[in-house]
Amino acid sequence: MKQHLAYTTVTLLMLSWLSFFPMTARAQEKLLPDTLTLTEEEGSGLFDSDEVLDISIKFDITEYMRKKSDEYLDGVITFYNAIDDSASYDIRLKSRGERRRIICAFPPIRLNFKDTKTIYGDIDSITNVKMVTHCNSPGVYDEYLLKEYLIYKMYNIVTDYSFRVRLLRIKYIDTGSRGRFYSKYGFLIEPIDLLEQRLNVFEIENIHLKYNNLIPDMLDRMAIFQYMIGNTDWQVISYHNIKIVKGRYQVKAIPIPYDFDYSGFVNTSYAAPAEITNIEDVKQRYYLGACRPDTTYMRILDEFMNNKDDFFEIIDKCEQLDQKSKKFVPRYIEEFFDSYERDRIIYSLRMTCDER
Repeated sequence: MKQHLAYTTVTLLMLSWLSFFPMTARAQEKLLPDTLTLTEEEGSGLFDSDEVLDISIKFDITEYMRKKSDEYLDGVITFYNAIDDSASYDIRLKSRGERRRIICAFPPIRLNFKDTKTIYGDIDSITNVKMVTHCNSPGVYDEYLLKEYLIYKMYNIVTDYSFRVRLLRIKYIDTGSRGRFYSKYGFLIEPIDLLEQRLNVFEIENIHLKYNNLIPDMLDRMAIFQYMIGNTDWQVISYHNIKIVKGRYQVKAIPIPYDFDYSGFVNTSYAAPAEITNIEDVKQRYYLGACRPDTTYMRILDEFMNNKDDFFEIIDKCEQLDQKSKKFVPRYIEEFFDSYERDRIIYSLRMTCDER
């Protein structure tokens, strides 16, 4: 990469010397090399900003969509601070996701930054950076992606023990036989390595867990949040769409949810309620958390009520949502809070516990 920049710089100097007439500003912009000039503070962490990040990814998209395999492909990722201010890096990537690899023509991506030093020091040499993609071409899939992104941002309000995300505008450049290129939204999910460093915890895997192995308040917040967004696609015992972490001196662990595309909030065309429930539509809410006294539910629900304005602010600020989603999403969350204000939630949670 350094050799490429050096070669480009020398070439520009030679062109300037040979030119008989001064270049226009527009011509100069086209010839500027790829060299990102972010300050140390601006480039300190990929997940430290809420600004939409412009990137491009160049790889064999034709092969990627055809095989959807576990084999890595070579690619080049470019981060843009401005049209004429960018930095490119060689990376490897492959498809990920069990169900989405089947459902999606363009499945989610796992980025590998091994032996790569970028302007975002927090992802340097990390081999597993998850990128959520548009899945399929119709515009409704862009809406699915944006709504799932909003769920991560909302859960950041509930607790710091949550995955941070970064929204992307992605230009895909195909080096394969079809030579296609197009632009779509996507988002990156904070790698578990970074979360462990940020929160001073470590991940627990392959240990049989029950609800009483988890910190009660953390489990209850997570479970009621899942109820609020209408998500039944999670399970602690099997670690399904849940990461479990623990502080070094903590006796009990903390659940951290991810993958919300089967929630009623996102309402994808392919989503279905979990088989253990008795509901027929993902937009119906069903509580899968631990059964607690009413006073415990009320205490956690009061916290959610205190965060209500912040939840809606996150939704309102998402300019990328289309008009249909901007109507559905607030209305769906408002139904949850309306049920709270009418004292119906406690009854619903209690009834679900009795059924189980």
